[in-house]
Amino acid sequence: MKHLIVFSIVSLFALVGCKPAESNSQEQAEQEQENVIKSARAKIPTYQPSNFLTRQTVNKWMKRMDTPSKTFYVYLLGDNGNHIGYYVAQTRPISSCTLMTPPKRLERGAGGGGYSADFVMPAPSLDGVYGGGGCDSAFFFFDATTDAYVEIQGMDFFVSDQPLNVDAKPINIKTE
Repeated sequence: MKHLIVFSIVSLFALVGCKPAESNSQEQAEQEQENVIKSARAKIPTYQPSNFLTRQTVNKWMKRMDTPSKTFYVYLLGDNGNHIGYYVAQTRPISSCTLMTPPKRLERGAGGGGYSADFVMPAPSLDGVYGGGGCDSAFFFFDATTDAYVEIQGMDFFVSDQPLNVDAKPINIKTE
């Protein structure tokens, strides 16, 4: 019994004694990091851009994507890197993983033991069915001439909004 009491007292002091040291150690490390970053900023201030070229480029891209009459040239590549051909599309290829509604929804419910619980559940898509949960590497677009649906899966491709001077023939869609 005496050994149990001594062991309990020693354990208590060890636990109590470690917590502030860990906290002080953590605070000290954070203060050191803050001091280093202050010194770095004093010696080499962060550059303040004045032209914002990345923002300008993204804005230009958004304007271009918002042009309904814009066409896109979708060049397909074979496994060897050769050009197979190209489509003229109404839009750039869109990932089949792009959704118009969230893929998950929050369900509120009662858990066991009288606790309430929230569950994240798959949401049905707009076609009224649930997806498989995975997303493949398929892309789709509509042909600019025929309005035909075209899906690209498992192939490399690149896109331009102007025809390129490459050795590729147009892929024509047969209409009936």
